[in-house]
Amino acid sequence: MASVVAAFDPHAAVVFGSGLSALPPGALVKAELDYGELGWPCTAVPGHRNVLRLVELAAGPGCGLRLALACGRPHRYEGWPCEALERPVRSLVAVGVSRFVFTNSCGTLRPSPMPGEIVACTGVVDLQTPPRGNAPVCLAVCTPGEARATAAVLAPATSRIGVYVAVSGPQFESPAEVAWLASYGDVVGMSAAPEVRATHAAGAACCLLALVVNRAAAVGSHEDVLAFGGRFAGTLAAGLGAVVTARWPGLL
Repeated sequence: MASVVAAFDPHAAVVFGSGLSALPPGALVKAELDYGELGWPCTAVPGHRNVLRLVELAAGPGCGLRLALACGRPHRYEGWPCEALERPVRSLVAVGVSRFVFTNSCGTLRPSPMPGEIVACTGVVDLQTPPRGNAPVCLAVCTPGEARATAAVLAPATSRIGVYVAVSGPQFESPAEVAWLASYGDVVGMSAAPEVRATHAAGAACCLLALVVNRAAAVGSHEDVLAFGGRFAGTLAAGLGAVVTARWPGLL
């Protein structure tokens, strides 16, 4: 099945977070592959479909772009080892993909950003792996200028740049934990770190779009995350063509 992806030759791959998988307007689905067919780990978390869609944008920003849309991701708290969490990115790189857009649903650690806003992240503070000395591992995603260019094309959604803090989960954060995590970044979630780490190791490039669905430590559930994320999935998907061409100018 990897040969199908290689023959399609995607310009970029997109990994959708909880409840965020949606087709961009004007997208033509050329193939749909189950994660199991690709040898990828299949998550049991609701809101993740475990399918890879190969699509071509036939209208709107990014017309002519070929995208590999990974609808869902495995999570560290499910017990997957690091190798499995990184496998989708590494296997896509192996067939020629060198650009990745990672998306996820997250909680805000500060008064701003607000729920409903999208944060184009410049980096990931990785609290899922042991620290180096007294400091956590910090993974660069892109430069502030690249993040601003990405955020600028996400209208009508309100967007800004910031730093994502990756925790293991699966429990939501307590108020005391939020106060501590806010010293590291702007938003918090349970993904992204393995994928960003894999792009670094493979020499690929990426951007990370984190949709704020709640205030960290607020009472809620995964079902609430899915419901809120579903309200904005279409807006995020509609901006993917513009995001890819803004992040990598001259691609088409």
